[in-house]
Order: sequence, then C-alpha cells, then structure tokens
Amino acid sequence: MKKITILFILCAALCSCRANTEDSSVSDRLRNMRSASVIPVDADTENIPQDNGYSPVNYDIQKGIWLSYIDLAPMLNTDDASVFRERFETVCENISGVGFNTVYIHVRPFGDALYSSELYPASAYVPQTDGEILFDPLEIMCDTAHEYGLSVHGWINPLRCQTADELEHTDRKYLTAQWFSQDSEIIRQVDGDTHLWLNPAYSEVRELIAGGAAEIAENYPVDGIHYDDYFYPTTETSFDSQCYAAMSQGESLENFRTENISSMCRQIYSEVKNIDSRIQVGISPQGNIENNYVYMYADVKEWCSSTGYADCIIPQIYFGYNNAVQPFSQVLKDWAELAEDGNVKLIAGLGAYKIGEEDEFSSDTGIIASQISDAAADGFSGSAVYSYGTLFPEDDSERISNERECIRAAFGLADGGKHDRKM
Repeated sequence: MKKITILFILCAALCSCRANTEDSSVSDRLRNMRSASVIPVDADTENIPQDNGYSPVNYDIQKGIWLSYIDLAPMLNTDDASVFRERFETVCENISGVGFNTVYIHVRPFGDALYSSELYPASAYVPQTDGEILFDPLEIMCDTAHEYGLSVHGWINPLRCQTADELEHTDRKYLTAQWFSQDSEIIRQVDGDTHLWLNPAYSEVRELIAGGAAEIAENYPVDGIHYDDYFYPTTETSFDSQCYAAMSQGESLENFRTENISSMCRQIYSEVKNIDSRIQVGISPQGNIENNYVYMYADVKEWCSSTGYADCIIPQIYFGYNNAVQPFSQVLKDWAELAEDGNVKLIAGLGAYKIGEEDEFSSDTGIIASQISDAAADGFSGSAVYSYGTLFPEDDSERISNERECIRAAFGLADGGKHDRKM
C-alpha cells in the first residue's frame, strides 16, 4: 500500500511537457518539444554546425526505453522499407502511448551497423544485396520517432564485435576485418564468448569507436549517442598482456585498463560534441557501483563528478527492493551521492525484463512504476526501462498489461490519455 501511495503522490514529478493543442502543426510541435528539452550543461553553444533542418531534442525529465537488436530483428525481416516503417510506427505508437519520451535504438550491437556506414559493415539484420543495404533503418526510425515526439538516442556497444566466422567473410575495407585477418592483439577472442572484442588500449581502436559515434551524429538527426557497459569483457590478464607490458610504464593492470576506458569515453564525448554540442551523450554502466571497477574497469565516480565524459549516466539498477546484496532503494541513494557534486544527470535504469524471472518482480504488480517514482523522489532526472520486448511482447499477458498501466500512471498519464499525439 505504501508503494501505491508514493506512486500517485509523486507521479506529477515525472510528467514532462506535452503538445499544447491537438491540431498544432509539425513546426509548432517541434517548438513545444524543444521548449521541454535540456541542452547539456557543459556544452559549447558556439560549436553548432550550420542548420540542417533539425535541432536535437532531449527532455528535462527523461522517460526512456531500450529497443534492442533482438526487438528490431523481426521488424527488419523484410525487403520493403514501407513495411519496416509501418512496423516501427507501431513501436512508436506503443511507447508514446505509455508515456515514454526517449528511445535508445540499438544501432551497433556487434561492431556492425544498422545504418549506412563507411566505418562498420552492415549488420546481418539489415536487408541487403551484395553488401549494400536495401534501405536505411536508422533514417526511417529517426523520422518516424520524431513524428511521435520521441527523442532518439543511437545505442552502441563499443567493444563487442562479430564472430570469427562473420569477420572472416567481412570486407577487408573495414578495420575490424583487417585486424582480425592479421591475428592482431587489437581484436581478441574471450573464453566462453563466440564474439570477438576490441582492445581499448590501442589508440586506433578508440579512434574507430569515437569516429563511429561521430559518424552517426553527423549523418542522422539523432538527439543523443548512448552506450552501455560493454567495456572490458574479462579480467583475465591474457586479454591484453602484450600491450600492457609495452604501454603500462609500471602502473597496475587495473589502473591501466581503467584509464583506457576513460580515455575512450572522453574521446567519444569530444567527437560527438564537435559535430553538434546539443547532442546528448549518455553512458549506462552496471548498477552495482563496485562491479564497475572490479569487472568493467569503469570509473563511474569520475564520470559522474567531472565534465567531458557524459551528459547523463544511466546506471542499470536492475534490483528489487528485497535484493539481499543490492536493495533498490539503497542503490538509488548510493548513485545519488556519487553524483551530487557534478553536473551530470542521473537516469535510473530499471529492469522490467525481470518480470517472469524473479519472484519480487513477477508478483509485485507496479514494481517498475514504484521504482520510477522512487527515482524521482531521490532527485534522478528520469528513468529508463529495459526493454521494449518485455513491455510489448507478442503474447501479451494481463500481468504485463497491468504493469504498463502502472507505468502510465507514474509518468503522469490519466486513464485514456496520451503522452504525445502523432505529429
């Protein structure tokens, strides 16, 4: 009962601006979106390119949802761009109807591209002929999502690559395929994983990743660049023993790896901002703060308290209230304390995917909505839910339908209301 009470008391804190009139024009609605957006605090406002007809939009209170390559794969199973557009329009209708205003779209899951790229090979999920994509999914997704008032963040996994078999058959014009063919330590196999991984100790790797982020920012009307915790894939010393011996200058392996990841983050941020300072850069580390240091070599305290790494941090706080090791409420407070001296916004990443996997998430209808409200109460600038496929499954259930309705309430939508009508 306490959670339900908090849910409805705090829902107003999560409500962002909506279009003023039902019949307003596209330009009016875009102006309304921009008036509800926030420019990154440390952005250089002089560093804005010539107007290309679109200004990035990011909301003061972010209500995000992750749309993974797993969600996109069945939508992309067509040679017809209009069919894909129609399928993606359904996605936008679904998520805007629940109240989400931001979507993280998986555009580079395996060192491949769900868009037209000079730096990365086309993803196997994108319809293509002789290596040429038949249509550009990201172009369609940006256009469609913006029609629904959704902010679009291109989501990349920075270091994970294709499998050995895929790289063997990838055009050698791409650096990942070249490095693989040279049996270089730049790209490595990890025990228990069929995918290869880039080694961030090498400057050319960091340049490729940052350049790829800038390529998206330059060529598409994205509102943000987003990447998650696919940093070092292992703690094994064999992963980078050669370059560590050659480059470390006596520092510990932990410090060496941590600086490599931080250097990569700084470079991504810098190159994206050089394209357009209004584009938001977000990082989604693990929710367990200690694990970021021990396993990922991710200096989240530095990222939260200093400029030049990210505009927002979205920790994956995928824990229940009764978690014995990382109880949700305490983890929220730990992250809030970590970021209290910086200008970086905190967005709470929430694990809806655990519905059906963990008892607390399955039995406690409204748990995600309660967590949305609790994050707002602790000063977070919004929440993001993983993932689309969980909240909008092919085989819908009463349990999931009820969770969606609770999320709508947490986002400030009355029964029967809509967040944003289509433009």
